[in-house]
Amino acid sequence: MNDTEEHSSADDNNPGPAPHGRLGHIVETADGYSNDMSLSPNYTEGAGISLGTSHVQNPFLLRRYVQDLYRALFPESLEDQHARASVGQTTEHQLFRTFMILAIGAIPLYRAGKHQYHPYGYFLSALKHLEEGFLLKGLESIQDLLLVSRFGIYYHIGTSIWELIQLSTRMCIEQGLHKCRSRKSPDDHLLEEQLRRRVFWQCYMLDRYTSVMLDRPPAIADKDIQIGFPADADDEELDLAGQSGVFADIDSFYRMGTAHLDSMHTTETSVFLLCLRLRKITSKIHTRFQQKAKGRAEQEMSQIELATASGTIYLDLDELLNELESWRNSAPVFSNPKCLYERQEWYDLLLMRERLLIIRKAIDLVPKRNNVPPQDLLSICLEFSVGTITTFCAMFDQGLVTYTRSYFQTLFTAGLSVMFCVSVVEDLDYQTIKSASEAVKKGEKTLKLMVQELPDAVHYVALYEALRADILRKTKNQRPDAVHSEQHIPFDITHQSGSIQFLLDGSVNTENEPPAPVSEHNPPWPILTPDASTNEAHLIQLQEAAIENQQLSWDIFGDNVFWSMEAGMLGEYVYGSSAAGHFLDI
Repeated sequence: MNDTEEHSSADDNNPGPAPHGRLGHIVETADGYSNDMSLSPNYTEGAGISLGTSHVQNPFLLRRYVQDLYRALFPESLEDQHARASVGQTTEHQLFRTFMILAIGAIPLYRAGKHQYHPYGYFLSALKHLEEGFLLKGLESIQDLLLVSRFGIYYHIGTSIWELIQLSTRMCIEQGLHKCRSRKSPDDHLLEEQLRRRVFWQCYMLDRYTSVMLDRPPAIADKDIQIGFPADADDEELDLAGQSGVFADIDSFYRMGTAHLDSMHTTETSVFLLCLRLRKITSKIHTRFQQKAKGRAEQEMSQIELATASGTIYLDLDELLNELESWRNSAPVFSNPKCLYERQEWYDLLLMRERLLIIRKAIDLVPKRNNVPPQDLLSICLEFSVGTITTFCAMFDQGLVTYTRSYFQTLFTAGLSVMFCVSVVEDLDYQTIKSASEAVKKGEKTLKLMVQELPDAVHYVALYEALRADILRKTKNQRPDAVHSEQHIPFDITHQSGSIQFLLDGSVNTENEPPAPVSEHNPPWPILTPDASTNEAHLIQLQEAAIENQQLSWDIFGDNVFWSMEAGMLGEYVYGSSAAGHFLDI
């Protein structure tokens, strides 16, 4: 869930805080600095949008906190103004959080053309209020890192999202958020414990996704986690439960509260808990197959051992796919979905993406004959890959999902998987080849639309295009009835800030491409310094070689370079250093 994008030079023309609010005023900070907030959005445009979108999946801030913060800084009524005056000075920390919440909340509006100012302007404004000791605030510091990580899913922030999540999780461990609290203070409130759990499990959710995609160890092992999930309840329910004195702790409330719930009962944590259960399955996938990979690397196997290993992989695959199906059936049903995270189509996309992850892991480990995986696994992989492309592209065309580096990775990986399967599976029927052909072409079209806003990914798209053209040409030679002939014409994408054109020879014209942000627009994040080295020469050479070689050998999949792009080069592009081109320097 979890994805990134470059802001163009045209966007930098308006990097300032944001749109007009109803009442302009000056906020005085603790150090006497006067910050003009007159152009900041009102509550509905700011906090309301954040609570209605990002908060649904990522409730690591209390809803009432966000509401109170905005009413204090952006009073809309005379009563709110009097309350603001009585509170006094606004702290730098409050301003940092305000601008970060604005940055995240403005993303869907800005990309839909309903918000005038670029979210990156809010992020830059937030950095101006970042205090020197911002890592010394306990739980609040973890929340601040999560805010930055969430924004980093959509825009380059100058550091690795994976490293930020590693740091956040280590801080959770230091504060004991992963352990049950043996001693509770008399005034300990259920809602406070709920928030602690929400913060910890938010870190867990992001850690599991990034670690699996990068094929790295998680920040904390499942066996070391003692704390349970947050309760599936609204904040007001926990307030009343705490005041009643009936429940000894949040676990007793959770057990009683979930006994009579079904998918039609939804709370503000329902989507969050659904995503947590999915990440638990993701973690199990990683653990199961990681252990098998380690075991295979340590010893040579006999034929009997290979057969046994193959059977175990099939057994795990069947079990995990059944768990995923049960997970999908448990998804909450919103009669009137108000955002992406409440839509059934999004749950379908998560299911397809996780299925593809499982089958690819199985194919990586299963014993192969002549370096070719079993045909039945390849057929399943082809089905899941086509399903992932079809599901995502349909949602993208409807404007339900936006462009992010994570979604780019998903689509690119699914497309390569389709190409690989079509190239090695024997005796595919007409309809399967036709569906695969349409899927990879649809994926290419969507990738080209996405790269309009992700100019640093342009070489990946050119490579995808060259590979797609080659495999479809070979498939057409074998089954001319299954692949429609097509004339490759220039694919021109026009944007307000420039265009990117894919020419007849497969090369890329980036003459009008908006440049990547320079350092003054993309200041380094003060915690960590990303790898500044950039080496895309080998990637460009591969792209040019693929274009020049009219009979590209599909033995490229034999050495796992392209098959493993997800965990290597593309994974680093999405979650690691933004300068990820050197991962093809092999």
